Amino acid sequence: MAVDLNGRGTVGCCYYVTRNEKLYFMEDVTHGGVDVVDNLRIYIEPTTILLSNRIDDAVMEKLDPEAREGELDSGHDHLPFLLQVRPSSDFYYEAAKNRLANLKLGDDNGPRVTFVVPGDVVGDFDGGEAATSCQGQLLRLAGWIDTESRLTVGCAGAILSYLQRRRATLYLPGDTAAHLVFRVATLEMFSLRDTMFINADTLHSLQILESEFHPHSHNQGPTSASSGSKEGLSIYGLFRHLARTPQGKIILRQYFLRPSLNLDIINERLDTVSTFVRPENAPALKSMIDSLKNVKNMSATMLNLRKGIGGGASAGKGGMVSKSVWVNIQKFAFHALKIREAFSEMTGGDNLAIRMKIVDKFEPYHLGQVGRLISEIIDIEKSNEESRTVIRSGVDEELDQMKRTFDGLSDLLSQVARKLSENIPSTVQGSLNVLYFPQLGFLTTVPIDPETGGAVYEGGFEDPWQQAFSTEGQVYFKNFQMREMDDHFGDLHGVISDHEIEILHELAQRVLKYEVLLSATSDICGELDSLLALAQGAKEYKLCQPQMSRENVLRIKSGRHILQESTVASFVANDTILTGGVGDDAQGRDGEDVSEAARPDRASSYSQDSGTYEDGPSMLMLTGPNYSGKSVYLKQVALIVFMAHIGSFVPADSAKVGLTDKILSRVTTRETVSRIQSAFMIDLQQISLALSLATRRSLVVIDEFGKGTDTCDGAGLACAVFEYLLSLGANCPKVLGATHFHEIFETGLLKPRPSLAFGHMEVLVDTESGEPKDQITYLYNFRNGRSTSSYGTCCAAINGVPPAIVERADDLIVLAARGEDLVAACSTMPHTQTTELEEAEQIARKFLEVDVHKDAEALLDYVLTISTSAGTGF
Repeated sequence: MAVDLNGRGTVGCCYYVTRNEKLYFMEDVTHGGVDVVDNLRIYIEPTTILLSNRIDDAVMEKLDPEAREGELDSGHDHLPFLLQVRPSSDFYYEAAKNRLANLKLGDDNGPRVTFVVPGDVVGDFDGGEAATSCQGQLLRLAGWIDTESRLTVGCAGAILSYLQRRRATLYLPGDTAAHLVFRVATLEMFSLRDTMFINADTLHSLQILESEFHPHSHNQGPTSASSGSKEGLSIYGLFRHLARTPQGKIILRQYFLRPSLNLDIINERLDTVSTFVRPENAPALKSMIDSLKNVKNMSATMLNLRKGIGGGASAGKGGMVSKSVWVNIQKFAFHALKIREAFSEMTGGDNLAIRMKIVDKFEPYHLGQVGRLISEIIDIEKSNEESRTVIRSGVDEELDQMKRTFDGLSDLLSQVARKLSENIPSTVQGSLNVLYFPQLGFLTTVPIDPETGGAVYEGGFEDPWQQAFSTEGQVYFKNFQMREMDDHFGDLHGVISDHEIEILHELAQRVLKYEVLLSATSDICGELDSLLALAQGAKEYKLCQPQMSRENVLRIKSGRHILQESTVASFVANDTILTGGVGDDAQGRDGEDVSEAARPDRASSYSQDSGTYEDGPSMLMLTGPNYSGKSVYLKQVALIVFMAHIGSFVPADSAKVGLTDKILSRVTTRETVSRIQSAFMIDLQQISLALSLATRRSLVVIDEFGKGTDTCDGAGLACAVFEYLLSLGANCPKVLGATHFHEIFETGLLKPRPSLAFGHMEVLVDTESGEPKDQITYLYNFRNGRSTSSYGTCCAAINGVPPAIVERADDLIVLAARGEDLVAACSTMPHTQTTELEEAEQIARKFLEVDVHKDAEALLDYVLTISTSAGTGF
């Protein structure tokens, strides 16, 4: 196993299994961290782990807690695996892509295709065998794995480099048998255990996460830590602002990035949200939300405290002492106790896991001790007034005495100034002053003489004054009296500051004894905050609690699209019924005993022919008009499944959702000039990835696949994809599709069967309307059965396409429906051109009838003259 972790917490992982010669890829996990690395180690159980030498030391400490400096290459005999630290160059993304391209994977008996782009050099090969360029091989790889997961691809390069070194130690150079050892025959993607697989394309297509770049001139570009982006209109964006704490926002984002497949975890979250949204718990819910607004991340605060930093990132702006670590810790202790008290008043929450954590970790005595320690030592009000941390009176007698002396310095300086003025000329007595500067001590100041440019007085012969510095109008001196005061009082301000620092350091050591308690309590507050965000979202967006099941079914009553309904005045809800395959045997493909066919209460509805239940199809195919809401319907079903797996309520009246291991989609084409692929090639890669990863527990969403190429080719590919999925029978995933290729049904290429259902979005057609744009009214109701028209010309008219074009398109559609020759119809000349041709023919025939031997020149002039006059003849 090779694993990498970057500075922003993104984890990449790849592992190789020797016995089946398979290389497994994981999609990069954002907000992962060290814990995800440890989960991967438990899940994969590797015999060898490869790490980059630039990886965080925390990963090494997690994998090998007993590691010591200088022991990295000692073999790690105390570990159940071999741990190797490799140079970071082994993990470079570009080098890894080249190594993957050189694997030359694919069917040796299949067709060989050459794909050449500018810059590729393809040589001649014997026997006419075609060669696939590096770029072409990478395009093929993109259909099997996510090549945009840069860290994971880099890990794959490290593994291939490691296998090459192992092979070199076993065989001599040139030995053909070397290619049979440690070879890679198959590539496959995997997800974390108990985590739904959902790739970046699907996250983007369903608008689960949607970053928008903010116009910030000082924070732009993809390489910046935050790149000036903000969360746009997305599912996560609907809930993000409801989380009040930094740690709560992070945990909530992890929920959305890694939906769970653990039924116990999902049901626990659903039960917690259900308890929070009960009307009688509204006061306790509001109290906890208000308290969480004042809770900071104690893990970061404790880190600052260990470093000796007294404030947060904004603490130094204008002396914001209210943001210091001491205020944050004091507020945290106070509001944590309020959260505990509010939770105890909640009805129906006695058996919730989050309540158990709060009762166990929110220790009232110790949290109270932390709050009292800070209150007894630090004067918060004076600290805000003076823009620094102030120690309370009575904490230290010596400090209090020094502060009293410092506070009385103004009177002392006035007395010293009066005494000094007795021994200097009367002309300068009124302008003399005595000041105290921290680090500089006591100084005497007099003004500058405008005539001489020097001080008006510089001391006498017996007591000369020593100039310290001067400003635009004053000169500052040290004299005997000032030195005497320096010796007696010293740097009083510095001494006070040093003493206060000693007291604060002692306070920090006492507070750090509670670091584990505060950090654990803070993490629980983050988890509570994320659950409260889901609960607030359930109330705000009128969501219902889904019923999670191990049955491979999906039944939705009055489902809605949570984003779409927020942008329209009214939304039409629709139902959905889908049933996935039951597997090849009682254990199923995923090794889980989930075969409902073996259960007495479900045996009657199981069909051996289709491998599914008779009360629900495996594939639902949508046809019908553009703009009718087909894509919204497909996405809303996928979003309901997704939201149920993160433990959220869903936008429906009721929903029964079976565990779904993957959501795979071909919905949106993410084109970019940085990828050397056409739009259709990107679509093919998405569909290829979906077909290779789909299991019977997957949900596959295919929206108008095949529209980016020739009509015949696109229809054939779409039909073949749907037919392949249906042919899986007992292993068929749940499939939602939409297409405008009506010919694949009219010609019987995709034959009806129990596992295939048709649907369309209802429209009201008024054929008597004169305007094409008024002939169709969209009702957005889902209806069973197939629609045979797409009403493309009506959509064109609605979008402002000129009426002449729309009318011409309608004429051609009618001709095509009659089976007439469209080539002949399109070759008909306009009336103006026909008239011109008839006139030219008439002139030519008259010319041939004339005797040209009499006077050819006169005849030619005459013909040219009448040819320029419309409607004239001989």
